[in-house]
Amino acid sequence: MLEVLPETQEDMLAVRVSDELTNQDFDLYRELIRDRMKKYGSARLYYEMVNLSWVKPGVALENALFDLVHGREYDRVAMVGEKLWQELAAKIISPVKKKGVRYFSITEKEQAMRWVLEGR
Repeated sequence: MLEVLPETQEDMLAVRVSDELTNQDFDLYRELIRDRMKKYGSARLYYEMVNLSWVKPGVALENALFDLVHGREYDRVAMVGEKLWQELAAKIISPVKKKGVRYFSITEKEQAMRWVLEGR
């Protein structure tokens, strides 16, 4: 499930993902981040993962391709998670983002949000 957080503003998208991510969740995410990229030239992202149990492989691949195509249009990206595989995923995708990805543990989510907001 994808939830857009109230901290979303201007060029910054803040989302929380949980449970199982669907094609519809990723479609909404890509639409929201692409809109910011078009309007502002780049977009900041706060991406929080809580109780994330499953991402369908096809959906993950499609999202990875989106990241490859649009990676240079990302500004600061904070990924917040609670599992080792999430930290590893952040490290894997970091090179394709213009300013990389900074990983924070779930206990550091307030620090992560401040870091993304300060990027403006």
